[in-house]
Amino acid sequence: MAAAADPVQPFGRRGLCPALSAPMRTGDGFLSRVAFEADISPRAMATLCDLSERYGNGLLDITARGSLQFRGLTLESACALEKDVLALGLPLREGMAVETSPLAGRDDAEIADGRLLAEQIRKAADRLALHEKLAAKISVVIDGGGHLSMGDLLADIRLKAIRLDGRISWQLLAGGPESKALNAGLVETGVAADVVLSLLLYLAGKGPLARGRDLDQSTIKAVCGDLLLDRVIKTEAVRAPSSPLGLMAAGTGFFAAGAAPAFGQVRGSDLSRLCQDADMLGIKALRPSPNHSMLFFGSKSDCDALLETAGACGFVTEAGDPRSSIAVCPGAPGCASAFLPTHELAAFASRECASLLDGSFTLHISGCGKGCAHPAPSLLAFCGTADGLAFSVSGRAGDPPDGILPFAQQRTALSRLARLYEKEHKPGENGATLLARLGRQAIGAALRQDDR
Repeated sequence: MAAAADPVQPFGRRGLCPALSAPMRTGDGFLSRVAFEADISPRAMATLCDLSERYGNGLLDITARGSLQFRGLTLESACALEKDVLALGLPLREGMAVETSPLAGRDDAEIADGRLLAEQIRKAADRLALHEKLAAKISVVIDGGGHLSMGDLLADIRLKAIRLDGRISWQLLAGGPESKALNAGLVETGVAADVVLSLLLYLAGKGPLARGRDLDQSTIKAVCGDLLLDRVIKTEAVRAPSSPLGLMAAGTGFFAAGAAPAFGQVRGSDLSRLCQDADMLGIKALRPSPNHSMLFFGSKSDCDALLETAGACGFVTEAGDPRSSIAVCPGAPGCASAFLPTHELAAFASRECASLLDGSFTLHISGCGKGCAHPAPSLLAFCGTADGLAFSVSGRAGDPPDGILPFAQQRTALSRLARLYEKEHKPGENGATLLARLGRQAIGAALRQDDR
C-alpha cells in the first residue's frame, strides 16, 4: 500500500466544527455534520442516507460523539442538503454540545436520568449565546451512570452522578476524559446547572481558546463559591462497556441493538438497507451513539434479528471484534491533512493483529499529527508524517515519535507486531498487559526489525 501524496494543507490546531449550516472543506470536498437530541426513526435515517448519495459522495461518518457527517459535498450541494434535512423536522442539536447517554431515562442501571439537567444547561447556554463566545469544540457531559460508559468522552466540564448518604449528588470534573480530569468536588442536583453555567461563563470571558483543562481547583472554587461542596469523593472506577455494541436492556420490555460501521464510516446505501431492514422488523427508533455506533430500539427478538443482519453485512456488532479496538480517522483522500489512507491500514491491522487487538487497549492510526480520532494517549499510535509512518508507545499522535518507518514498511511493521505477540504472549495475558510489560524499547525494536 503506497502512501498518499503530501496533504493538500498542513495540519493545524484542532478546533473547527463542521455544521449543517457551516460546512467545512476537507480532502474529499465539503463536510457537514448533524447531531440529534432524541431518537429518530429508521425511515428518517434511510432518508438521510439517500441524501448523502444525492448531494455528496455517499460516505457517512458516525463520529466518536455520535454525530452524523456527510462527506464529498460542494458548497451548492451543502446548501441543498441543509434545506432537505431541515424539512424533515428531526430533533437536531444546535448550539453547544451538552451530552448524555443515549440510554438516559431507559437504563435500569443508571443512578440518575441526566436529561433534565442537560436541558437546563443547554437552554441557558443558548439564551446567553455561549456557543458564540466559547471554543468551537467545548463540551459538557452529564453522566448518569448505567450500562454505557461516558468516561472516555472528552469533556471540558463533566457531571457524574453518585449515590452518597442515600442521596444523589454529582461529581464535578474538568478537562479531558474522566480518568484524566480534575476532580473538583461535589454539587447538589438543585444547583448543578448553575455551577456548570458559572464555569462556562468564566471560560467565555477568557476567550475562544479557553478550555476546561485551563481550570484549576482554586479557580473553580472561586467561581462556584458555596455551590461547590468542600468534599472530594474518590470512587472506585467501575468500567462499564464503553462500546455500545450487541444486545443491551433499554427499559421494561425493550432492548437496544448496538452496531457500528467498521472504523466509523459507511456507504449511505449500505446503512440505508440496514435501516430498511430495521423498519421491516418493526423497530421504530434509533440513535447514533458514542464510539461511532448506532443503537436500534425494539423487542429482544427484533434486535437479535437485526444484529444478525448487521453482522452479515459487515457492521461491527461485538465488543471483541478487533476492528472495535482501532481508533482511526478518515485519512487520505478524505482528509486534506492526511499522509496515508488510514482505513486500508486499519483493515489490515484488524486481520493481521486480531489476537493482540482483544479490546484491552486502543490502537490509534492517524493520518497526521492532529490525532483527531483519539486525542488521548494510546499504548501504541501510528501517525502519518512527511517523513514516513511515525510510531509512539504510550503517547499521542503528534508527540515526538519513538521512531519513523518508511511508508512502504507499514504493513510489514504490523506483521512484525503480530509475530511479537505470538512469541512473547503468556497464558492469561491480554494485549495491553503484554505491551506494557515489553515496553517502549522492545516494541520499537520489533517494529524496526529488518526482515532480511
